[in-house]
Amino acid sequence: MKNTLNGPKRKTVFNLKLRVWTTGTLFVGVAVWFAWRLIGLQVLDEGQKYQDFAKNKRIDQIVLPAGRGAIVDRNNVDLVLTVPAKTITADPSEIEDPRKAAKELSLILDTDLELLEQRLSQSDRRFTYLQRQVSEEVAEEVSRLRIKGISIIDEVARVRPGQELALNLLGRTDIDGNGISGIEKAYDSFLIGSSGLMEVEKGAGGLTIPGGRNETISSSEHGHTLVLTIDRSVQFAAERILIDGVIAANAQGGTLVAMRPSTGEIVASATVSRNNDGVVEVSSDNRAVTWAYEPGSIMKPLTFAGVIEEKVGAPSSVMEIPNAIEIWEEVFVDSFAHDAEEWSIAEILKRSSNVGTIMWAQELGEKRLYERLASFGLGQATGMELPGETRGSLPGQSQWSGTSLPTIAIGQGVAVTPMQMLVAYSAIANEGKRPAPSLVLGARDSSGLFEIMNSELPERIFSAETSDLLIEMMEGVVTVGTGTGAQVPGYRVAGKTGTAWKPLEGGGYGDETGEQKYVASFAGFLPADDPELSIIVVIDEPVGSTYSGGKAAAPVFAEFAQFAVRQLRIPSEAERLGLEQPGRVIATTPAQAREIAEAAAAAASLEEEGTEEVAAPSVG
Repeated sequence: MKNTLNGPKRKTVFNLKLRVWTTGTLFVGVAVWFAWRLIGLQVLDEGQKYQDFAKNKRIDQIVLPAGRGAIVDRNNVDLVLTVPAKTITADPSEIEDPRKAAKELSLILDTDLELLEQRLSQSDRRFTYLQRQVSEEVAEEVSRLRIKGISIIDEVARVRPGQELALNLLGRTDIDGNGISGIEKAYDSFLIGSSGLMEVEKGAGGLTIPGGRNETISSSEHGHTLVLTIDRSVQFAAERILIDGVIAANAQGGTLVAMRPSTGEIVASATVSRNNDGVVEVSSDNRAVTWAYEPGSIMKPLTFAGVIEEKVGAPSSVMEIPNAIEIWEEVFVDSFAHDAEEWSIAEILKRSSNVGTIMWAQELGEKRLYERLASFGLGQATGMELPGETRGSLPGQSQWSGTSLPTIAIGQGVAVTPMQMLVAYSAIANEGKRPAPSLVLGARDSSGLFEIMNSELPERIFSAETSDLLIEMMEGVVTVGTGTGAQVPGYRVAGKTGTAWKPLEGGGYGDETGEQKYVASFAGFLPADDPELSIIVVIDEPVGSTYSGGKAAAPVFAEFAQFAVRQLRIPSEAERLGLEQPGRVIATTPAQAREIAEAAAAAASLEEEGTEEVAAPSVG
């Protein structure tokens, strides 16, 4: 009986002890685990992970956008600015009714209704732009809608006080403020600046906690202000006058560039073109450096620079010039009929004789002609490093054929940019020293410190004596030659006209109907005795009676020059001599007095002869 009772009792006691030990062990294990976790959180580095996690949930980082540097003209007049702007964004995951929100927003924003609804319906996304860089007024209207999930953030926008002024030079930026063309791209590293970073403390609803943490990690640094060489008023006048000139010539476009010949500083560079609707407007294409064309007779002073510098001939040197000359079975003729006559080099340039220029180029020879033209910078980049700049084309001497010398000497068979030709003429104006063209004077940082941009010194390519002789001959072109339309009252002007056949894309100079297209130009400088401003005007495809350089380009030169000399305070001859009648043409020698007195009659005579040249490479 006793054994029967003790068996179940022992079993019960054993089970109870087992439960106690099991429970105790479990509690001890839990206690040990909590102790270990406590040590890990308080003593070991593991706690830092959770602190960082909590901090990341509470602390948000905000990018402080950097203001892109301004672009100003030589007088510190604003051309391009960065201003504060607002951007409308959304958190699609918080938008309760995307279609309703899109309808309300479409009445305020310049974003299509369907596009707005599409962006607001992307519930798996936490961020999307609705419209960037809007005005303060638009942002306030959006704010008054009080749509949950719609936010307004601060940004900056690029604006132009002058609208399209100098668009061909300044270029553009993308929506994020990165330069994509023109000066904006070429000098992006100076303008862009660097963004900053700020940490702010936010609550559970994502709103900034008043009085919470607000710490700037790194400050934003504004980009440099770029100071250009151009004058805003002169640039504006160049564009307006050029538009009028292209319209008057019924042309497709035009380019005008003006430079200080002693320094290479560009004071204006305008490009206009006729759009598909036939309206002539300012172009974004910087054709002063991106367009290569055959220059025609404005090449002739460069050819004669070689003739005079190499002592092959002098302005007074005379040669009998026929009406036509045959070279390698190609016939070159003057654009006006005449008997064989003895003309000096000065007379050949004044009349713009193709045959006379070719005959003197033959005396100079291929090697010296090529070297002279290369020294002017033809076929080479100008060093301005602007986007899209072309080198043009000056074939190496080894590539010349039997007709290369005569064609190149009169400006055909060679391609140049307007900027290259302006630099060449500036070298003549600058006593034989070729300037390095520049568009930027320097950069100013946010503290006001101005850093001058390094520019190359002018390079001497021929003597001052040759320069003086060329200028004297080029003055004759304007007083009694083909360039009388470029005269500026009160100023002595030296220059040269050019009227070149425009080559077709497939080669040749005439279409199937035999109709020719032309490029008319005038390049020159003033005052001729002390040049302070050199200018080139190129008119693309003028038609009708004004197709020539003397009629399409020279008057544009004259009108622009009259404005520029006043704006740039370049004194007239009368003002420099201390006379009371500025604007009156003054003769300083008896020879000049005779030339001025005979100018009108001589100019009329040359007009009747058709002396305005067309540098035709070969006419049968």
